[in-house]
Amino acid sequence: MNMPTRPVVDHLDRERALNIAESFIVQAPAGSGKTELLIRRYLGLLARVEHPEEIVAITFTNKAAAEMRERVCRALVEARGVPPAESGHEYKTWQLAQAVLARNESRQWHLQENPGRLRIQTVDSFCAFLTRQMPLLSRLGAQPGTVEDPEPLYREAAARTLAQLEAGDTWSGHIAALLAYLDNDLPRARDLLAAMLKQRDQWLRHIVGGVQRENLEGALRRLVDDSLAGLRREFPAALATELVTLLNFAAENLERGDSPSVIRACSGLEALPAGESAALPQWQGVADLLLIKENKWRKAVTVSQGFPPGEKGGKPGAAAMKDRMQALLAQLAENELLLRRLVEVRHLPPIIYDDREWEIAEALSALLLLADAELRVVFSERNQIDFMGIAMAANAALEEEGVPTDLALHLDYQIQHLLIDEFQDISINQYLLLAHLTAGWSAGDGRTLFLVGDPMQSIYRFREAEVGKFLETWQRQKLGDVSLTPINIRVNFRSRAGIVNGVNQALAQVMPAAPDI
Repeated sequence: MNMPTRPVVDHLDRERALNIAESFIVQAPAGSGKTELLIRRYLGLLARVEHPEEIVAITFTNKAAAEMRERVCRALVEARGVPPAESGHEYKTWQLAQAVLARNESRQWHLQENPGRLRIQTVDSFCAFLTRQMPLLSRLGAQPGTVEDPEPLYREAAARTLAQLEAGDTWSGHIAALLAYLDNDLPRARDLLAAMLKQRDQWLRHIVGGVQRENLEGALRRLVDDSLAGLRREFPAALATELVTLLNFAAENLERGDSPSVIRACSGLEALPAGESAALPQWQGVADLLLIKENKWRKAVTVSQGFPPGEKGGKPGAAAMKDRMQALLAQLAENELLLRRLVEVRHLPPIIYDDREWEIAEALSALLLLADAELRVVFSERNQIDFMGIAMAANAALEEEGVPTDLALHLDYQIQHLLIDEFQDISINQYLLLAHLTAGWSAGDGRTLFLVGDPMQSIYRFREAEVGKFLETWQRQKLGDVSLTPINIRVNFRSRAGIVNGVNQALAQVMPAAPDI
C-alpha cells in the first residue's frame, strides 16, 4: 500500500483514533489503512498497560489475526533499528513501537521470547477461551470440536423433534398441529425447523419461559411501522398529490362496480397514507395500483384497476385520468428503491394473530425449544458444536439471569482494552458477548473499546453476521454501557480517485440510498 509522505486530509481523525483515553467506532473503507491504524492503536495501548494481557484484539479470521500479530512483532523488531525519516508515515509507528520496547524492558515482559502474551485472536478462539475458563458455567463441559458445516446436525435435530409425533405426550399435539398447518408435509416441517435452528441466536432468548401474544404482535406492529415509514419517505413528494387524486378516482370506480380490489381501501384519501401499521390496507392498495402481479411496474391500467374506457361509450373524463395515470407510471418507472419498498409492502404480515394463527405460534414456540434441546443432544453425542453454540456458551459463562458471573467479574478486572476488527461482521451473539464483557465500564475509568469496520464490506452473512449491529452502534454511539466517538476515515491509499468514484457510482444501483438497520 502506497502511503503518502505528507499529511492526508483525514490525518486529524487518524491521530484522534490513537487517543487511548477514549473509546471509538471507526468506519474505514477498503484501502484506507485500517490495519495500520489498528496496529498503532494497539502499540499505543501496549506502551501504557501494566501487563500485555490487559489488551485483547479480536478479528474474524485466522489469517487476519496472524497478519496483525506479525505486523506488531515486525514493528517491534524494526523499532530496534535506525528510525525512518520523520516525514514518512512509518515514523509514527516506529515511535509507538519504541515506547513499547521501553515498557517491555522496564516491566520485564520478554515479549520477543513470549509473543503469546500478545492477545490477538479470532472471535471464535476468544469464545472458546471463555468456555474453557468456566466449563460448568458455559454448560459445555469438555471442549467439543467446532464443526464447519452444521447443516446435517440441524436436520438431524429437527427430524428427532418431529419423530416424537407418536410419543403421546404434550409435544405430540404441537407436532400434529404444525403438520396439519403444513398439509402434513413432513420434509418441509423438518427443513423449516432446521432453518430456525440455524438462527436460534435471534429467537431462543425470547421464547424461554413462554411467548406472550402481545409481545409478538407488538413486534409485528413495529416491523410494519418501520416498513411503511420507509415507503412514505421514499415516495417522491412532487408526485404525492397526483397519486392521491388518481387513487380516489380509481377507488370510486371500483366501489361503484362492487369490485373486491384492495385499491378500494384508498377511497377518501386526502394525502399519502400515514407511515404506520394502521395504514397498511391503503399502502397495499397503492402497491396494487402501481405494480403488476409479478412485482414489476405497471405499464397500463384498465377497468380492473378502476380506470374505465374513455369517452366513446365510456365515462366522461376517463380518458384524461387514464393519461394522467400513464404519465405517473412513466415517472416512477426508474425508481428501483421505491419498487422494492412497494414489493415489501405486499408481503407484510397482519399485525394481529387470529386464534388459529396463535395456536400455531404457540405450538411452534414449544417445538423450537424441543428442537434446541435435541440439537444439544446431537452436539453432545458427536462431541461437536457450531460457531453459534460456542458464542452462546461464552455468553452463558459471562451472564446468568442478568447478573455477571464470577468469570465476568474476573475478566472485568483483567481486560482493560478491547479492539475489534471487521466489526461489520459481528453476529448477535458476539455483539451480546461484547456488551457482557464491557458491562459496568464507564467514561474515565481507564478502559476503552475500539471498533473498526465498514458496513459496505460485510460478507459473513452465512456465519450469522448482522451488519445492522454496526449501523445501530454507529447511530447510537454506544455499545452496552460504553459511549463511543464515531470517526469516519475517508482516504483510500489503494486506488486513484477516478477508480474509487467509478466503482461507487456503479454500485450505487445496488446499495440503499440511506443506511437501513
